[in-house]
Amino acid sequence: MAASFQVRIEDIIGATLSLGSDSGTDNEQAIQDALQDTASDILNKVRPDILIQYATKSSNVTSNPLASNVENSRILLVERRGDDGAFSLYVSCVFSDVTLQGKLQNPNSIYFATDESPRWTFNDNDIYVYPELAAGNPARYYSMNNPTIEHGATSVTAFPNELEHALVLGASARLKQRTITFYNEDEDAEIVALHRAQWAELEQKYKDALAPYIATSE
Repeated sequence: MAASFQVRIEDIIGATLSLGSDSGTDNEQAIQDALQDTASDILNKVRPDILIQYATKSSNVTSNPLASNVENSRILLVERRGDDGAFSLYVSCVFSDVTLQGKLQNPNSIYFATDESPRWTFNDNDIYVYPELAAGNPARYYSMNNPTIEHGATSVTAFPNELEHALVLGASARLKQRTITFYNEDEDAEIVALHRAQWAELEQKYKDALAPYIATSE
């Protein structure tokens, strides 16, 4: 049986009672917070093509907005179906800044959205797709939300298995950084320096583990 996330983290940074609390419950919560913060960081950085197989696909929508109140989701892909004929299949939409929303609907603009080159944008946390949607021209989107991770869990639902080691490293780095805050830097300078060196090493290992899955622009 696979080890829990808490066990895997403790294998890296030692017993989590060193997190600065005598309460096991407090430390378990600290582990869960570190895991979830790291998972959020990973999902915000990893390339969509890695995540798409774990995403939730929306139903087809025939009018704007395509979706509302999606500020807590990462939108991986938006697709719109073109008119019958050459572009009757779903076409990936290009993201445009909301400042271009008017131009996406202006046929005289270089940003004008077409069946061949549809576009989408955020406006007040709602998704809008252009050309305008209709019964024959619906749109859909693929999204991911941050997972809930228990300290005693051994895996994460709807999360890439190949990134679980990065998740453990990132959470370990966060917890090591938290440990530093419980020391007085003037009185415990050597201990603080040791923890900082360990944190820096863990942080680098986390970045290295993520690197193959992040777009070059990250």
